[in-house]
Amino acid sequence: ANHSRLGSLRDAGPGTGPFRFSDAFSQATDFTSIRDKLTPTDGQDLLDALARFSYFERWSDEQRRDCCHRAQIRQYEPDQTVFVEGQAPVNYAHFMLSGECGLLQCLKLHWRWDRPTATKRYRLSRAQPTEDEITRFHRRRAQATNVIEDPPMDRSQQNPPAAGRSVEYHFVDIATYSRGSVFGIGEHMVDRAVYARTHVQCLLIPRYWLLEKPQNRGNIWNRIRIFLEQRQPSRDRLFRWFLTELLWHRYRHQLVDDFRLVHAPRHLPRLIDVPLVCRIEECDVQQE
Repeated sequence: ANHSRLGSLRDAGPGTGPFRFSDAFSQATDFTSIRDKLTPTDGQDLLDALARFSYFERWSDEQRRDCCHRAQIRQYEPDQTVFVEGQAPVNYAHFMLSGECGLLQCLKLHWRWDRPTATKRYRLSRAQPTEDEITRFHRRRAQATNVIEDPPMDRSQQNPPAAGRSVEYHFVDIATYSRGSVFGIGEHMVDRAVYARTHVQCLLIPRYWLLEKPQNRGNIWNRIRIFLEQRQPSRDRLFRWFLTELLWHRYRHQLVDDFRLVHAPRHLPRLIDVPLVCRIEECDVQQE
């Protein structure tokens, strides 16, 4: 798989920035009443994490208390997968507290050999839409029912070997999430995954609860989702960039080959052209 970087997206969230002590001091009085009702360690950490983002400034004490009972803070090691749409039973919105993450796009390409041009012709595979929590729950329930009713089959019959498939997978690093960024709020994540580049700490809030009307004043989360989708390139756009880079790569090699062919040396030196004195090897002759 080819791994190329086409661009990066810094601070992928409007209104999110580095931690400011003036904002924390102004909100300290609002969080004092909630800290007393939560455990000393978890409650304080969650409230400090909420204080770093301006999205939660207008939340009531009840909303913050409910969020602290639902949310969690999670640590990620470098090169660890942080978020993949549709894998977990519940999708969480991720708010980055520290570290740096990258957004990786997987392009599944089908190719065929073109004999007239002696090159590969690529075609982008169709994207499989992701499922929400309700659809995924019913699908898993139906699969569990079918497994109980139907007898187990041989694995060789379930997954026949794929012969003659010409498929390539290309991975493109398209975005960078730093402290103060937010992702996983419903943006397009088809064949995409967020991974940790450094040690990452994220605040996780359930998406279904975050998109409810009391927590979605002014339709703020949908506006952030639209902002992210506008800044991040789509699969079709990445595929066009891939074809452009591929054509430039072929043209560059063809240009170098043509230049070497035209300016090739006409008279290459042979062994007979080297003077005899230069070809004599020195050696000691033993005298009897």
